[in-house]
Amino acid sequence: MSLVLLHKLSMVELPVAVSVGDDVDGLRILKIAGHVRAEIPQPVRTLSGYDQPPAVALAITPLGRQMLERFPLRPGA
Repeated sequence: MSLVLLHKLSMVELPVAVSVGDDVDGLRILKIAGHVRAEIPQPVRTLSGYDQPPAVALAITPLGRQMLERFPLRPGA
C-alpha cells in the first residue's frame, strides 16, 4: 500500500497535500522508512473523536528513488 503511494507521489509535482486517512497513514510509514520528507501534523482531538489535518509530502528521498527502481509499479496495481 505504501509503495503504491510512493509511486503516485513520484508522478506528481511535489510538494503535495494528502488528506485521505489511508494516504496520511501511508505517508507516515514512508516518512518513518526514510523514503520521503513530509510534514505530518498530529491529529486534533474533537468532540466526536480525532481529525487529521492534511499532511504534506515535500520530496522523495534518494532511498525512496531506489525503492521506485527496485519495485516498479505493476500494471493494474
